[in-house]
Amino acid sequence: MKLRGFKPDAGLYGKIITGFCVAQKFQEAANFLDEMVFGRISPNRLTWGLHVRINNTVVRGLCETDPNRSFQLYLSMRTRGISVEAETFDFLIDSFCKKGDLHKAARIVEEMVLDGCIPNETTWSTVLRGFWDRKKVREAAELIQVELVEKSIEPH
Repeated sequence: MKLRGFKPDAGLYGKIITGFCVAQKFQEAANFLDEMVFGRISPNRLTWGLHVRINNTVVRGLCETDPNRSFQLYLSMRTRGISVEAETFDFLIDSFCKKGDLHKAARIVEEMVLDGCIPNETTWSTVLRGFWDRKKVREAAELIQVELVEKSIEPH
């Protein structure tokens, strides 16, 4: 298409990326998402919801094989105003806890809360397990204490 001077639209990119996701080729899917961004190709109102789901699927797919790349795509989503689903937050947090990057996991929890997404029991268990595994119980306790205090104090 490009050799003939045609420019793919968001719909075509969506189909290509979805195909890579079905084939479990998340690196390739992420490369096409990057190509969309660099080419300034944006979905329209009709394809926006699909585009949000596709981005979240690619981030979740990359969490296991390439957490750093998934985090870059996550940051790109936030910059472009693409909603991050609760399940995507959970995948990111879990992958960074397993990797031992607890500060990045804690940052994602903070951003999750700032976005109005309340971490569930599984999310908190994952974070605590990460801190326990790294013998950083004090940091975990302080993190939980701060979160609980913030939630329990109501502004007057």
